[in-house]
Parts: sequence; C-alpha cells; structure tokens
Amino acid sequence: MKKFLIILLVVCLAFAAAAGYLLGRKVVAEDAQPSPSASPAGEESQEATGEPIEAETLDYEAIYALHDPEDIVMLVDGEEINWGEYFSWLYMSAMQTEQYFVAMASYGMPMSWSDPVGEDPAETYAAAALEGGENTLIQIMAIQGFADSKGIVPSQETLDSIDEQVKSDMAATVGEEGTEEDFQEYLDSLYRSRDAYDRTIMANYINVQNFTESYGLKGEKVSDEQALGYLEENGYVCANHILLATVDLSTGEALDEETVAEKKALAESLAEELKAIEEPDKLVERFKELKEEYCEDTGKTAFPDGYLFRSGEMVEEFENAAMLLEEYGVSEPVESPYGYHIILRLPLDADALMGYSSTGEALNAREYYANYNYALELDAYLEAMEAEYAPDFTPPELGDYLE
Repeated sequence: MKKFLIILLVVCLAFAAAAGYLLGRKVVAEDAQPSPSASPAGEESQEATGEPIEAETLDYEAIYALHDPEDIVMLVDGEEINWGEYFSWLYMSAMQTEQYFVAMASYGMPMSWSDPVGEDPAETYAAAALEGGENTLIQIMAIQGFADSKGIVPSQETLDSIDEQVKSDMAATVGEEGTEEDFQEYLDSLYRSRDAYDRTIMANYINVQNFTESYGLKGEKVSDEQALGYLEENGYVCANHILLATVDLSTGEALDEETVAEKKALAESLAEELKAIEEPDKLVERFKELKEEYCEDTGKTAFPDGYLFRSGEMVEEFENAAMLLEEYGVSEPVESPYGYHIILRLPLDADALMGYSSTGEALNAREYYANYNYALELDAYLEAMEAEYAPDFTPPELGDYLE
C-alpha cells in the first residue's frame, strides 16, 4: 500500500467531505450545468449533441451487502478493522472519484472505472479508489498509534473539544433537538460507521495535542538552533529589497523612458546612501524607512521585513544578487523585468516570517520546522506500520458493481 506524508492537521472527513456527496443517486452531466464555453477544444459537449452524458456510478448497496458490518476484513498493526469501518472510507474515496466523473462528463468526456489513472493499465480508477480509502484509514490509525508510542493520552481539553465537535456535528446534521438515534441514522445514510466517525474525531484532536506537546501550538518550543539548522540545511536566504518599478505592475506595460531613467537615478542614490551606513542596526532601520517611502513591491505589506526564500522561488535577477551578498551587504541597483531592486542581505532568523497559512496566519521559521519535522516523524511511523487483509477477505472489484 502506498504511504503518504501526513501534514499537521487532518481534515475531519466525517462531515466536511460527506456534506457534498451525491448519495447513491444516478448522476448525469446535466446536473453539473457547465458553461457552454468551457468544453475543451475538439470535444463535443452535451449541449452540442443534445444528449446528457451519464456518469458511471456504483451500486453501493450491493457492495456493502457483500459482508456483515462486523466481519473483520483487515489488520493494521494487529488491530482488527471490520467491514463497516473499512467500507466507510471506501465509500468516501469512491464518491470523490464519481464526482470527478461527473465533472468530466459535463465536458463531454465520459470516464470509466476501468480506465487507467496513469500509464500503468493496472492502476485503474477502481483500484485507486480502493487504495485511497485504505490509505486514509491507515493514516488516521497512524496518528493515534504515533501518539500512543509517545505516551500521549487525551487531555481534558482534547476530550472537551471532541465533545463539542460531536455536539456541533449533531446540530448541523440532525438539528439541535436530534437524538443519538437520529445521528446514527444520518451516519448510516453515508455508510459512515460510528467507529469510523469516532476514530476520525479522536485522530484529529489527538494530532493537535501531540504536535502542541512536542513543538508548541505556534512552534514556540522549537529552539533557535533547530529552526536555524532547518533554514541552513534547506538553503534558505533572507533578504529585503526596495523595488522601483519600471512597468505598470497591474498590467505589465512598460513605463516611458523618462520615468524609467528617473527610477534608475533614484535607485542609484538610495543604494549609495545605504552602502555608506556601517552599523547593521542603523542600516536596517534606515532601509525600512526608505522602503516605506519608495518601495513599489505589492508584497511589501505582507513581508515588510523581507523574504526568506530558496533557489527558484524568486525573480532570478533578485535571487542571484541576494545570494552573492554578505550579511548586511547592500547591492547596487539590480534590474529585473519588474524594475530596479536595492537589496539588503539579512542574517537568518528563527522568528522571521516565511509565509501565511490558508487561514491567513503568519508562519515563522520555528513553525515551518515544527510542521516539517513532525510530518517526517509521523511519516516514519506510518512507513513502519503493517497492514494486511484478513485471511478470508478479498477487496471487491468495484467495476463489477455498476448501477
């Protein structure tokens, strides 16, 4: 089975992904309502033919009926997994594939479960869906097993968070007055066993607790040595710059020659002033003042103190010049397709801003190291896990169960 690198926070798959699922109904491309102009060139869309294209769907009831929900079908590090839980993840993985089929059918490109995903003809969509469900289950079990191996037990805060999550899920799915029986009925409608639901919720929160106890929620337990070592080993460079644009940054259109000449003269003047400052603290402070006044880089608000980057991540001219500078060195004006850059090379800093999360939170080098190292630890644990089918179990051939 393929192993995948696990990132810090596992998405709570029990509801977020299931909410948009097409619950076993036959789906045709007209459900997706594509734009007529979206069809790939050379392909006839359903509107061109006048006939909706049916997307292949599976008979999930027939597949689920192959085994009793309590039948043991898999062993993961010796822990028994029953058919009900196994099928929960198979169903979710297969439904994601069906959603892809629906999208492709809407563009006049029907897909089949027997089609190869890549160059290997044995790697069909049916095989990939089966493998995807198994891998998700194994990854979730790895999170719990990893926490157990480190002696992590659910804290009261974790238990309280789980309780609140369950209440929130129940309210969102069966209403504020919904009962446990109502909730179980809802889970049943998604082929979601309570074992699968509970294991996922626990994995999500014990994962956060495990990470926090090891590194701190924001990487505050990471030492300077660890963070700086991570930056050095991965070839990071820190540099700030003042950009005097020679093009309209919104359109890419070149500015007139007179304006460009003025920008060049100003860049030379700023570089000369900065090069004359010998004390690092005064140099950094003056650079910030001039950047605030003159810099036209659209990223200066998000990265006011400069960029931490590796080779290949920045504009080539900027990158090459920054890497040649010594710490606290100031460049001559460096011309790139965007304009003239005055670059200040800075020392690596464990608290330097490296980027932003998907929710807009600033992430520093300590947090990057923490996430990177935690993922490596968790992946190593995952790689060492043993997973096998029960002796009398054979995974279903999904392509044999088309509706």
